Amino acid sequence: MQIPRLAALAGMLTVAMGSVGRASGEEPKPKYYFTISNVTSEDHTIIPLAKELLAKEISARSEFTQDLGGAEGEAAAFAEMKKRGLKGFQVNLRIMTFKQEIKPPAPGRRDRQIAIQVKLGVYGTTYPGGKLNFTGDGEASLTGDFSERRMESDVEELRKTAMASALKQAVSTAVLKMSTATLPDSPRRRKHKPK
Repeated sequence: MQIPRLAALAGMLTVAMGSVGRASGEEPKPKYYFTISNVTSEDHTIIPLAKELLAKEISARSEFTQDLGGAEGEAAAFAEMKKRGLKGFQVNLRIMTFKQEIKPPAPGRRDRQIAIQVKLGVYGTTYPGGKLNFTGDGEASLTGDFSERRMESDVEELRKTAMASALKQAVSTAVLKMSTATLPDSPRRRKHKPK
């Protein structure tokens, strides 16, 4: 199987960035607790993979954790988050597009190709509370060769790569919005310009 150059470069960059973070010293403490609440898609077969990859993408970020030390129930979870200074979020994922199309081999090649297109959005609500707090969109298009002998595993690998790429984009956008979001000024605090 021919691995797309862009995916390979993205993987190397992720590994390099992770190594730099670890080399600089101790990893920062998490700021956010998250749980995955809802994953929706017209293609129900893709939901388990999407949920797994979403959890993996968020867990890879040092500012997030799913560990509340065994606290069960909303009250216990809230108490544990308060004790640790964590903000809680329920993360949801909506897959708007997941298309795959088998194509003939590229000129001069023997193996057929598959083109995969993914478009999705993540959004987070406060936990507890359920107020919308952040959103992020992501999309990816990928075309790769697959071997007829290993069609199932090759296609699955390409599906994972496309989905992971779109999720990384969506989560990165959401995290950026979370860290730069500012609430609008209160009407009481707004200064009126003199007429």
